[in-house]
Amino acid sequence: MTKTQLAIRVRFYTKTTSNTFLDSDLLLFANSVKDELASLIAERDIKGNYFIVPSTDNLVADQREYAWPDDVLNSIYSIEASFTTATPLSYVLCHPDDFRRLGIGRTEANVTANYSNDEPRYEMQRRSIYLLCGTIIAVTNGLRIKYRAYPADLADNMVGTTSLALDPTTTTFGMPLNFHELWARRISIQWKGSKPKPIPLSPLEKNYEIDLERQLSAISGNDMSGENIATIPRDTGENY
Repeated sequence: MTKTQLAIRVRFYTKTTSNTFLDSDLLLFANSVKDELASLIAERDIKGNYFIVPSTDNLVADQREYAWPDDVLNSIYSIEASFTTATPLSYVLCHPDDFRRLGIGRTEANVTANYSNDEPRYEMQRRSIYLLCGTIIAVTNGLRIKYRAYPADLADNMVGTTSLALDPTTTTFGMPLNFHELWARRISIQWKGSKPKPIPLSPLEKNYEIDLERQLSAISGNDMSGENIATIPRDTGENY
C-alpha cells in the first residue's frame, strides 16, 4: 500500500472520511501501530531478516561507555570491536556479561585484570554499552553495532504514491508488504476502541489476532538476509 491507499483502507474500515478522521489523527494511529507491529515482527524474526542496521562508532582512548543509537527498536543485535588500528580493521565479537558475578568493584584495574581484547565482553546500562576488555586505544570506526531500528515514521499527511514497503532511505526501513492490511485493520481497531462509547468490531477485525499470528509465523522461517549501512554519532556517554 501507499500512504493514500492506507488512509483509504482505514477510512473504509472505520466508515469515516478525511473530515471525520483527520490526517493528523490518522498519522498518530498509523505510527503507533507501525511501532507495535515492528516490535512483534522483531520478536519473531530470529534470523535477523528485518530492520537490522549495522552502524559504526569510534573507539575513544580509555573510554568504555558508548551510547546506543537513538532509534534502537528493542535490542542490540550484535557488538563487535577492533582494538587495533591495523588496516583492514580486525573486529572481534563481544559477548554479554555481568561484572557483578566477580564480586569486586568495577574499576579500570579490575576490568583490565579480568578481561582481554581477545575475548571482549560488554554490559548494557542506561541505554549505553559498557565494554569489558583490555586497554582501549583510539580506533576510527572501532566499534561496530548491529541493531534493530524502528521503521520510518509516516510524516506530514496521509497522501503518497510510494509503496510503504520500500525503504525511504538507505538507513531507514519500510513496513513489510504482508503486514499492510493488518496495519490498516489494527488502526481501525484502535480508533474504534478509543471512542467514549467503543464501536463494535467487524468480523474481519475480530479475526485480527489469528491473521496476525499467521503472518508472524510465516516470517519466522524466512531467510532474506540483507543489510543497510549507517553511522552513529560518537558519544562519550557522559550525558547518560
